[in-house]
Amino acid sequence: MPTPEFGSLERVPIRSGFSDEARDFTPWLAANLDRLSEQLGLALELRELEHSVGKFSLDLLAEDVQGRVVIIENQLENSDHTHLGQLLTYCAGTDARVVIWIAPSFTSEHLAALEWLNQNTHTDVGFYAVEVELLRIGESLMAPNFRPVIRPNEVIKAAGHATAGGEWSWEGYVTELKLPVDRVAIAKAAVERLSELIGERDLAWQIRYRKGYVAFQRKGGFNVIVVDLVWSKPVRLAIKLPESPEALGLVNPFPTIDPYWLPDGREWSWTIPSLEMLLLIRIFLMGCC
Repeated sequence: MPTPEFGSLERVPIRSGFSDEARDFTPWLAANLDRLSEQLGLALELRELEHSVGKFSLDLLAEDVQGRVVIIENQLENSDHTHLGQLLTYCAGTDARVVIWIAPSFTSEHLAALEWLNQNTHTDVGFYAVEVELLRIGESLMAPNFRPVIRPNEVIKAAGHATAGGEWSWEGYVTELKLPVDRVAIAKAAVERLSELIGERDLAWQIRYRKGYVAFQRKGGFNVIVVDLVWSKPVRLAIKLPESPEALGLVNPFPTIDPYWLPDGREWSWTIPSLEMLLLIRIFLMGCC
C-alpha cells in the first residue's frame, strides 16, 4: 500500500489575509461568528457591528444562548495597553458578562491581567484571550484559526451562572436604568401584545428580560423578536430575518413608520412612538413569523 503524501501546515502573516482590522477583519468576523463560537464552546449571536459606547466604538456586540452580553475587541498587532483599556471601558459601558479579546499574540503581562480579572471580578463575568492566525497547506486557501489561550475558570464561573440569570423587570428599567415611565409603558404593552399573539399561535418561544431590552427566544436561546428600550427613542421593535425584507418579499406592516434594515444583525426594525401603533403588531407577526 503506497504511503500517502502529506503537506506541511504553514502559518501565514495575519495581514496577508486582513490588511486592515476595521475594514477587513471585524466585518469578516461578524459574518463568521460561528467559527469563533465553535472554538470557545459558546453559541454567539451578533447584535451590532461597531457598537457605540459613549464616544468610543466597540468592534462587536453579541450575546450567547443564556442571553448574556458578549463584547469582542479585535486587533491585528500584538496585544497592547490601549486595547486592554478599551476592553474594560466597553465592559463597563455594556454590562458585559463575556469579554473576548482577539489578537495575533499576547504579552505575558496582558495574559496575567486577564487571569487576574477572571479570579477577582464578579463570578458571572468571564474574560477570554484568543489568538488568531492564518494557516494553509502549500498553495491552498488561507484559513483563519482561533486559539483560546485564556479562559474563565469554569468551575468558579458555573456557580455564578446558576444564580445570576441576568433577568430584569419593568420596575428595574425605571428605577435602575432611569428610563422614562411612558417609554417603559409602550415597551410593556408591546411585550404583552406579542406574548398574547405568540400564545395564540402556540409558538415555543420564551421571553427574556435583559438589561435595556426584552427578547422572545426560540429553542436554543436565539432572539426572534426584540423590544429595545435603550437603543432608540422611544422604543425599538426588531425582528430577526434570514435575509433582507426585500429578498423575502415582505411588506412594511407599519405604513406610517419607516423601517430600517441592519444587515450585520439581520434585524428589521421600527421605532414605536405610541401605544396606538401597537394595534398593527398582529399584522406584523402574522406576516413575518
